[in-house]
Amino acid sequence: MRDGSYVIVDRLCEATTQLLEIIKKQEEIIEQCRISDELHKELNDMKNDVDQKMDLIEYDLRSYRREREE
Repeated sequence: MRDGSYVIVDRLCEATTQLLEIIKKQEEIIEQCRISDELHKELNDMKNDVDQKMDLIEYDLRSYRREREE
C-alpha cells in the first residue's frame, strides 16, 4: 500500500499547487482593484475544483488510514 500513499501525496501536491495559482490570480485582482465577471467566474471555478480535489483526497486518506488500522 506504500504506492497508494505516494499517489495521495502527489494529488495533495497538485491541489496545493492549484491553490497557489488562485492566490496569484487574487494578487492580480488586488493590483487591478477591479474584478471582471469573467475573472470572478474563473476564480470561483478554480476554487471549486480545488475544493473538490481536497475533499476526495481527504476521503482517500481516511480510507487509507482505516485500511492500515485493520
